Amino acid sequence: MNIDNIITKKIKDNIDPFYFRLINFSEQHSHHATNNRGEYSHIRLVIVSDIFENKSKVNRERLIHKVLTEELKDHVHALVLKLYSINEFKLLSTQDLEE
Repeated sequence: MNIDNIITKKIKDNIDPFYFRLINFSEQHSHHATNNRGEYSHIRLVIVSDIFENKSKVNRERLIHKVLTEELKDHVHALVLKLYSINEFKLLSTQDLEE
């Protein structure tokens, strides 16, 4: 199973997202000397879930880091997180999700 599938499964099993998107932007960093983690070294996760309701940004990020501890230690060099409650998500434009 590749890291993309592992991350997707862990997020879906532990967070039960209303919306989930994994964006791999590793190719933009493949020339970096420090990029020795392969095809999924740089990823962005957009996750919308009720679990984030009434949680601070820091606590939301801690939750994701806990779920993905092994992947962050061994595979992912850079992780960009966009974490929203369902109510926050309803107020966003499509462009907000891409940035």
